[in-house]
Amino acid sequence: MANKVGATAVVWTLLLAIPFTALALAGTAYVTEHLIDIATAISTWSVTVLHIQRDWLLEAELIGLIAGQVIILAILGFTVLALRAEKQSKQSK
Repeated sequence: MANKVGATAVVWTLLLAIPFTALALAGTAYVTEHLIDIATAISTWSVTVLHIQRDWLLEAELIGLIAGQVIILAILGFTVLALRAEKQSKQSK
């Protein structure tokens, strides 16, 4: 039974690994062949976005940073409240 499980694990690993390896190789070959086109497109897009919407982009970044900090502080606050409640429930027992 153990031998069958090991063989099944090897077969499934190969069935998953071979297609994803081929996909990774194909993707790498595509990126290598078209790297200049990709870099040009990214550069053109970033220049356009930064030139036209520079202020909006910075505002969105700042809002995202502030929202992230608020979420982190909220999680910290909930954790502290939960620990206090747990501590009080242990003391009351």
